[in-house]
Amino acid sequence: VFVYDKIVPNPSCEMVDEIIEIVYEYSKGSPKFEGVIGIGGGSTLDTAKAISSLLVSEGKLSDYVDGKKRFDKRLPLMLVPTTSGTGSEVTNVGVYTLNGIKRPMTSPTFWADVALIDPILTYSMPRRIAATTGLDALTHAVESYWASSTQPYTEGLALRAAKMILESFEASIDGEEWARDEMAVAATIAGVAFSQTRTTAAHAISFPITSFYNVEHGLACALTLPSLIRWTYKFVSKKMDDFASYLGLKDVGELARKVEQLMEYSGFSRRLCDYGVKENELEEIARVSMEANIINLTPGKPSYDDVLRILKEIF
Repeated sequence: VFVYDKIVPNPSCEMVDEIIEIVYEYSKGSPKFEGVIGIGGGSTLDTAKAISSLLVSEGKLSDYVDGKKRFDKRLPLMLVPTTSGTGSEVTNVGVYTLNGIKRPMTSPTFWADVALIDPILTYSMPRRIAATTGLDALTHAVESYWASSTQPYTEGLALRAAKMILESFEASIDGEEWARDEMAVAATIAGVAFSQTRTTAAHAISFPITSFYNVEHGLACALTLPSLIRWTYKFVSKKMDDFASYLGLKDVGELARKVEQLMEYSGFSRRLCDYGVKENELEEIARVSMEANIINLTPGKPSYDDVLRILKEIF
């Protein structure tokens, strides 16, 4: 048994490759493990996914993130989340930092054999982590619902997840165990939903915000979510009216305000300038955001100018 407990947020390709080297040294050049178990938040689970494939594959992780190679096998994989937000335990997605930028990749080998959801493991989450991961889960639900790749099956999952999150978010970050139970289930449901649809603009824009300014992933997603809810409405008005109605909200404007209220309750600023962003850096954030293919799954397919306008709105 080999245990590695030094995973850091937003794992880099280099860090994952270093773990592989350490494992080979531990195993005297011939690792013969029966499987990989990842226990932790999304960064840990994504690292476990990569490790389970790299141990039986050639090359470095960057080769696969860049698309030069594809994984076609892995060791047996179990994923056990201790946060409620990323949904990584039920997706075929991994996110890794390459050349300073977060890059999502998908692989059929990233589906876990077993995903073990035990809400008790989330009871010790600090308030800030509960808040940032909860905002990530909410973003997954919203984006899965409106994505151009959505379908009735994922719409139902997204609706249920969003309702559970709105009903339990505040109590969850305050440490109420019943709410932590609800959030654990809701985050997994949202994960199943976006595993089928992918995410959209909020995630695309979050990548440079996290990469450049070290803003937590869920918070980086939530910063643009209210503006995107308002922006996408003209393209999917009936759909979003139904979404708001199911959540017990009078309209989409109230949905956007609800996200803003949850951020404020969590103690987070909604302004980019409060996270070290300079106004003359907004164009670079927009440029890098457009490099993520998932942005094209957003209703209306926002352009560079649209993204820049949204960034200026929340600056």
